[in-house]
Amino acid sequence: MLLAVLIASCGKESSVEEDVSQYFIKCKIGSVDKTFKYKLLAHKEDVGNGVTNYSFSANATNDANNFEGVGFTIQLSIPVATGTTYKETDPTTDYFLAGIYNPNTQDPDKIFASRYDDGNPFQIKFNELTATTVSGTFSGKLYLLNSTDPNADSAVISNGTFKLKLQ
Repeated sequence: MLLAVLIASCGKESSVEEDVSQYFIKCKIGSVDKTFKYKLLAHKEDVGNGVTNYSFSANATNDANNFEGVGFTIQLSIPVATGTTYKETDPTTDYFLAGIYNPNTQDPDKIFASRYDDGNPFQIKFNELTATTVSGTFSGKLYLLNSTDPNADSAVISNGTFKLKLQ
């Protein structure tokens, strides 16, 4: 009997660690394909009065000296609906949406953010939303954060997809 216990305890251990390689934020910025899979964050928070905030972000590398990253947040006073496209230019007050892209700078004047572009508004759509996972699509035009110049540099995000572990 002792031999049976010893043999069983020497068997292959099963890992309870989750495969984090399945989580990502991907998109095209301009004409360049980007994958953000480091320092992934997907956070849901009840902020009170029936309002829920979802925040998502990720970095392009694990290098502490590289600041390239993308993020977006949506704050809703209505329940999230999968399959619905949420746009920053929606005239309702049911939700607020914003996106940001840091091309690897510490200069806030060179970071891009959503700015209610009517022609190509920042938008997201949830394809799946469970207690543990969120996935969907996103796109839109971002502008230099501190500029009001309509001809300032911009970053066009297209083909955005995400799958993140919700925390």
